[in-house]
Amino acid sequence: MSKVIAERNFTVEASRERVWRLIGKVIFSSLPGMEQVEILDESNFRALLRMKMLGGKLDMKIRGEIVDVLPPESFSVHLILEGPGRLFSMKQKVTFTMTAVDGGKTAVACKTTAEEMGIFFRTLLQGQARDFALSTFEAMEKRLQELA
Repeated sequence: MSKVIAERNFTVEASRERVWRLIGKVIFSSLPGMEQVEILDESNFRALLRMKMLGGKLDMKIRGEIVDVLPPESFSVHLILEGPGRLFSMKQKVTFTMTAVDGGKTAVACKTTAEEMGIFFRTLLQGQARDFALSTFEAMEKRLQELA
């Protein structure tokens, strides 16, 4: 059962093709706390996400796979987040859809859904996952506006 964690829609003053070319770089440059990003191949990556939680620090391992690629319309990223010692994990799907609108603009829709979430994530980290996704989407919008 999936649950929507965060959504954001915005418009960029650039063609859909230009947004498509920029969005991958913009995503990686907009991820707060993301370190040690390693591109494994054209569809897979892994990284370390450093978070602050309950007054302490928490390092989450992230594995990602780019799926459902329909250039220049949409793509999704499956993410698996694991906490220290694999005591808790979460599977997410983040979907990006780009739609051409009048005047050479592009509407961008971003949505994060939790596909599997343990009790620990539901209790303590769901709010942080939502805040992280929303801040990432906001940073992406700002960066795409700058580059457009």
